[in-house]
Amino acid sequence: MFNTEKEMLESADVIKRFDFDVTKNLAREIGTKRVIFTGMGSSVLFPAKQAKSRAFELNISNKVEEFFASDLLSYNDFSETYVLLCSNSGMTKETILLLEHIKKKKAKCVAVTAVPDSILAKRCKQKIIMQCGFEKGVAATKSVIEQGLILDSLVLNLAKNQGKKINFGKIKKYASDASKSILWNINVNVPNNMVNALANASSVYFIGRKTGVADEITLKSHEIARKSAFFYPDTHIVHGIEESIESSPIVLFEPSKFKDFISDFRDFSKRIDAQLFGIDSQKIIEGVKIKSTPYFENYCLLAAGWGLLRNIAKKQNINIDKPKKAVKVGNQYKGK
Repeated sequence: MFNTEKEMLESADVIKRFDFDVTKNLAREIGTKRVIFTGMGSSVLFPAKQAKSRAFELNISNKVEEFFASDLLSYNDFSETYVLLCSNSGMTKETILLLEHIKKKKAKCVAVTAVPDSILAKRCKQKIIMQCGFEKGVAATKSVIEQGLILDSLVLNLAKNQGKKINFGKIKKYASDASKSILWNINVNVPNNMVNALANASSVYFIGRKTGVADEITLKSHEIARKSAFFYPDTHIVHGIEESIESSPIVLFEPSKFKDFISDFRDFSKRIDAQLFGIDSQKIIEGVKIKSTPYFENYCLLAAGWGLLRNIAKKQNINIDKPKKAVKVGNQYKGK
């Protein structure tokens, strides 16, 4: 078994053991101030977007934003703002440069990293050290889950402080159930025709909500399945991109979240000669049926995406621990 696969499976323990009190004091300190989640790559795609989605769902008083660190370098007003800088390695160039930039603007900075002696951790007064450890696999997996949980827990604690009905006892019970669903989904039985179609496809198009799941699986498609992959949010894909799409791609989505638009996706797939598959806890269209758990639906769906990519890589005899071009820290800081 590859290290990447082991780390995927270890994410089940990460979610089962997670302590939602880790951000309790920070939430009390933040109060109703603006919160920005930032980082690069896997440190922001799922963790930040999932947490922002949770904040919107709970309608908390804080303005919650998510940005790539490189984007935030263009902005200067960080007054009354807490910025959570996420980097598994603590060595991501854009994130460290952003830290230096916003410290000059008097922002409140909090590092979220797995490496306690990293540059990011050393330079940031407030920090949350992840417990999952630094991964051996190039593709981030269990660290994505823990970063997601940390940002999620902050939103939940903010919500509780603002009088929202947040039952952490129930959430922790669901977390234990979610760990089982994650294991199931990583080992999910993918139909042979679906695996073959994906292995033979030159490109894959992912449709998803703005929760970070489809964005992150798109990135993992490049790293694990070595597929040219594209993400289109919500129903955007049916609004005018057909002319430039190559023949016979694969389109993947979660049908239960787009029930009113399944016929539109089917019509779109016919126009571009694509195969349409679903990944869902309900078997609405042809595809993979997964398990899901309340509060942790997005985490379960993310694990299902890993399971699917794992099958594609196996079909193509890919060593997922040894990409030919990609590196663990996508753009490493080389300063002092």
